Amino acid sequence: MKAVLIIHGFVGSLYDNEYLMNYLEYDRTLKVFSKTLPGHHTNDNYQKVEYKDWLIFLDKWIEEIISYGYTNIYVIGHSMGGILAGYLASHHKEVKKVVLINAAFHYLNLKQNKIDIVNNKDYKDYLEVLTRVVHTSIPFFLEFIKLVKQEQSCLSKINSEVLVLQSNLDQVVPIENGVKIMENLHCKKYLTYLEKERHGVFLGDINELDRKKEIAEYIRIFLRGGFKWKRVWKEKI
Repeated sequence: MKAVLIIHGFVGSLYDNEYLMNYLEYDRTLKVFSKTLPGHHTNDNYQKVEYKDWLIFLDKWIEEIISYGYTNIYVIGHSMGGILAGYLASHHKEVKKVVLINAAFHYLNLKQNKIDIVNNKDYKDYLEVLTRVVHTSIPFFLEFIKLVKQEQSCLSKINSEVLVLQSNLDQVVPIENGVKIMENLHCKKYLTYLEKERHGVFLGDINELDRKKEIAEYIRIFLRGGFKWKRVWKEKI
């Protein structure tokens, strides 16, 4: 059995990837683990949290999982969680596969923001992000910026197999983010664009369950690997 660690993003929660967690748990070859990062619990004093606290927390967490006997570990990270997934993969040889979902190595998608405003789209995606951010503080956000700056180089140190998923309508990170990540990876890697998807891939209502299932299954097949993955891999889904 392989261990799968799922890491949420900045001002995010386990809820963001709950569908993916539940879906992967149906695969009996995978044991899914997920925790809330320091400063992200409702009763946490996030103003006392530094970006290094996230790294220390994850190092202790993965060492705990290794102590259970897992030597093949897969890490999935969304947004800021993608940066943290990259950090783990670059520091722990037990990490064999990584999935980066809209990993925020580059952020602020002003081009997409402008398109959304001009087209007068539904702003619920923006309200979701802004509501979370305003409940924190500038110092807390600065810790996120420090993390991005500090861990940009971790990509070049990864030896694991990596799947990069980039939403083509992501309102938080620019679409060029996927290509830039690929350019800095020197391992076995794949890039797939998620068509008509926003930043929060596994958020949304019940009407989007079929699409969530399609993306979750794509990730599951990557984790399982082998001939089936080579057969289903696409540049766009």
